[in-house]
Amino acid sequence: MKKTKNIIVRIEEEIRDKFYKIADKNAQNPSLLIRKWIADYINKNEEK
Repeated sequence: MKKTKNIIVRIEEEIRDKFYKIADKNAQNPSLLIRKWIADYINKNEEK
């Protein structure tokens, strides 16, 4: 199993609540979505 670390991000409560509500409505895990967005960002911007 790979080691994991936390990233703490501060966002407005209203934005967080909307994000969780929409993710739940779409049967998606909020943490998994964020990890995927980070991986996509790295893939698009990593020096090759």
